[in-house]
Parts: sequence; structure tokens; C-alpha cells
Amino acid sequence: MKVFHVTNYFRQTHNHVGGAEQACYRTARMSADHGDQVVIVTLQFDNPPAGEGPASMVVEPIKVIEDFLPESISKYVEVAKWYALQYDPIAAGAFDKLLEREKPDVVHFHNFQFLTFSLVRKAAARAIPTCISIYDYWHFCPKAMLSLPDNSFCRQAHSTKCLCCLPKMFTIVQKALLSVRRPIFDNCFDLLDRFIVLSEHSAGVLEGYGLSREKICVVPLTLPIEYADEPPAPDLGLAEKSILFAGWLNDRKGVHMAIAAMPHILEKVPDARLYIIGGRAKFAQDYEQSFERFIDEHAIAGSIEFLGHQPPHTVRHYLQNVTALVLPEQYQNMSPLIMVEAMMLGTPLVASNVGGIPEYITDGETGFLADHRDPEDFAAKLVRLLTETQLRKRLAGKANKAINQRNDNEKILRTTRGVYRGMIKNAKGIADGQ
Repeated sequence: MKVFHVTNYFRQTHNHVGGAEQACYRTARMSADHGDQVVIVTLQFDNPPAGEGPASMVVEPIKVIEDFLPESISKYVEVAKWYALQYDPIAAGAFDKLLEREKPDVVHFHNFQFLTFSLVRKAAARAIPTCISIYDYWHFCPKAMLSLPDNSFCRQAHSTKCLCCLPKMFTIVQKALLSVRRPIFDNCFDLLDRFIVLSEHSAGVLEGYGLSREKICVVPLTLPIEYADEPPAPDLGLAEKSILFAGWLNDRKGVHMAIAAMPHILEKVPDARLYIIGGRAKFAQDYEQSFERFIDEHAIAGSIEFLGHQPPHTVRHYLQNVTALVLPEQYQNMSPLIMVEAMMLGTPLVASNVGGIPEYITDGETGFLADHRDPEDFAAKLVRLLTETQLRKRLAGKANKAINQRNDNEKILRTTRGVYRGMIKNAKGIADGQ
């Protein structure tokens, strides 16, 4: 079987690598390791391919409009694509040539906003089966959160009502783009054969949006198969009572909640230290300033270390060195990849009790769940992990067992291939007039 995986960024070739990119890499590599021909379609490289993974996994970069524009203009084109402008004639033309040359059996889309939905249209025009993995809610919400300003769940999906949650700039342009967002996206949703989500909760979200349950498949995240290729983590010399946050520095990942918990933690554990791995998010200056003010006002800068964006192997090293992981997600997340990695590596965690996370974490058994709006709740549970050695060992052991059973790679491979084969069979039936 020949499978295209389409993603903005890829683990081997780009600096911008988060959970979605890691998930794409693992899905593609698992397929290639089991004999499939895999082609990764992505944006122009930041770095030359490192040769990681099997020879049957080829990476093909294609150009987009932004590659031909000055940075002062291209950044606004990116924003327009994020909001609604899901057409790129340059990417579409290059992709169509790839489809003609390679003739894939299936195209699997991941996070590909900047390549745009025009690629979906090209695959559909050639009657090639397509599916998409949904890692967040960008497809239904320009903030990718489906959360209202009061932190309640938003059931309205994208419309001009989204203005209340968005930056107060270029309002007229935002309104114009939002007014056409849903029709553009829905048109492309109709062309996709399957939607792959990570939890039953997320399947319900997509159904609530109006997508047919028959087109929705729940496939858990692949376990990190690349760990077998990597050397053991070195001793990083971290603080004895250490907490890790890893994620983009934006409101939906909730770094502000981890920071807000620190004054309460330091009352009980004065030598605790929070390590923050994460890149800066676009248009998040006001958000960053708010948590920076909090740090200054509470004089806790000495207990927090910002490490910036780090490559995946460095994130793993920190996971294996810290005492605990904090996951203060502020939206209905499906199942954060860092959660799966921590459970596999035996790092106990405290996570928000939202979205698909409770499908993975049983409170007090495989980790702790906290009210996503309550820093004191996070603090109390993190203090327990920092101070109770036997509790940490018990939670870590049960979490490791649970995640290896739930996210068994062989089962995930069978399920994923079943999705592909089902789409191919349906496409053949349509072609044969059945």
C-alpha cells in the first residue's frame, strides 16, 4: 500500500515540531516499518533530512505562496489561511503533480493548514481516498479551543461570533474571513472519507458539529517507537523537586495555570522548581505579558526556568529527569501526546479534567486530575507527587501498564490499516458503480 501523509511540518526536516508532528511521524513510520510505501508531503525544509526511519519513508517538500513573498507580507497570508483562506494554487499544483507521479492508494492529512484544503480537492478530483487526523479543534474554531471567554465549552463552532475570543486587531478583516470560514471548511469536509480522532469525547464533538458518526474513527496515539533508536537519557542535574510543563506558550495549553500554581506549591515545597519547555505562539504577546507580570508580582522568577522550544529528544530527557509533569490544558483536548509519553516513561502527572484526558487518567490510580481553572487544585496534587515517593512509584507503574495496553502499537496499526482498506474498498465500489 502506498500512503501519502500531509503535514505542515515534519520531525526530521523542520524546527517547528509539536505533538501533532510527532504523532504524524509515528503513524507514518509504523506504516513504513510494516512494509508500506510512505511519502511525507510537507512545507519547504528548515533542515536537510536526517535519514531517520526506514528507506521506504520519503519526504517531499512543496512550495506555497508564502515562499515567494517577503516576510512582511507572508505572515499575513499565513494568518488569512489560518482563518479561512484555504486555497494555495502553488501548493495545489505541486501536490497534483505528486499525485500523478506517485499514484498513492490513500492520502492521510494531519495538521496542514498552511498547505491548505486545496490539496484535499486535488485528491478528491482524482478519486483518491482521504482521511484526516484531528489533533485539536482548529477545523471548527479559529482559536482551536472551542472554549468561550468564561472557559465553558463552545458549541457554536466557527462564525462571526468568534470575534469575542480573538485578538482585537484587524476586526473588519477578521469578520469577513469568519463569515466564509464554515462554508469553505464544510465543503472540504464533504470531500474527506474519514475523520480520525484520539478519544470518544472528540468523536462526540465532531458528531455535535454535524459530521456523520459513520465517517468518524477513534484511533489512539501511537506509542513513541523511535525511543528504541535513542540512547538513554543523561542526568540533567535538575532540582530534586522538579515539575515539567511542555507545550506552546498559549492560553489553550495553560502554562499560566502551571505558573499560578507555583506560589501555592512553594508554600509547601520551597525548593520546588518549574521547568517550562515551549515555543512562543503567534499573536500571544498579551498572554505572555500577563503571566510574566504574575511571576514578577509574586517574586517567583527564581523558581521557574524557561527553556524555549526544544527538539523531541530533549523533551524526552526532561520527562525522564523530572519528578512530575503538569498538563494544565484549558480546552477539551483529545489526549495530549506528552501525556502518553509520560505514562510510558513512568513520569507521574497532574492533568486537567477535560476532554479526552479522563479516558486515559483514572484520578488517584494512573495520575491525578485537576480542575482546569483551579491553580490550588493543581498545586495540592503536585505537592503530593513532589513529597510522596511511594505514591509516585505506584501511579507511574499503573500508568505505564495502562498506556501500553490501551495504545498498543500492533492494535493501532491494524485499526489504521483497517481505515485505509475500508476507504479503498468504498472508492472501488463507487468506481464500479456499486
